[in-house]
Amino acid sequence: MTLDLDELTEGWSCPSGELRARLITGRDGCEFVQIRLDLGVMQLAPTGRPDGAEFRGFRTACECVDQAARERQRVDREAWQELERELQQFNYRRVAYGHLAEDALRASDDAATRRYIAAALDDVTACERRVRLQREVLGETPETSTLSATLAFDRGRLQTQLHLVDGQFERAVEQAEASAAELERLLAELGHDPDAIADDPGVAYLRELSVKLRREYGITQTLREQLAEAIEREDFESAAQLRDALRRRSGTPERPTDWDWPDM
Repeated sequence: MTLDLDELTEGWSCPSGELRARLITGRDGCEFVQIRLDLGVMQLAPTGRPDGAEFRGFRTACECVDQAARERQRVDREAWQELERELQQFNYRRVAYGHLAEDALRASDDAATRRYIAAALDDVTACERRVRLQREVLGETPETSTLSATLAFDRGRLQTQLHLVDGQFERAVEQAEASAAELERLLAELGHDPDAIADDPGVAYLRELSVKLRREYGITQTLREQLAEAIEREDFESAAQLRDALRRRSGTPERPTDWDWPDM
């Protein structure tokens, strides 16, 4: 047995300031998410708490702190520190699953893409729950504000990806636009001024993504936009037909394998 990480990282390079991710199967047959950083490797459980540990008999520190807060019990410093550490773990895994989804998307492996997007969305929810708990008890901080916006952006991006991989191009457009609007609302709630919101890279990315999807798939108006227009001009027959079309809306042609996402 060797303790040298070179064997583990051989052929798995990582540019400075970036990370790479992969899913591996250990000798015991269990899966793990590995994250390649410029200084080494992190290994996380694929589900549940990323380090696989419990905290004071609870599955997660979040459950422990949440119960104490609901019962109006004092939450000690150690529990808050563990909650913060746990949040960082989930956030790392969220990013890792996002990278895995991107890799699978480029490889046109739709099943793997769906799996990794679902896992990433689960971790977005897990992070949001921990941020919300910190905010409710400790108040808003610059760190929670920044992470809240990051999570809102990532949720929108991932949900848009999921619609795209399912061939639901109109829904992808609608999701990108709705997510951009939701991110704008969140930034306003967090106290950002209108100019900063307009220049926010996450908002800009989602808006650009919507434009690119419309252009790529020839979507001038979505069915929902056509419906809203029909209702506004009181064309109720067309509105009824469009509602039926929305209910029937399901599959569309498969996505091109060379579709590129806008760069952040």
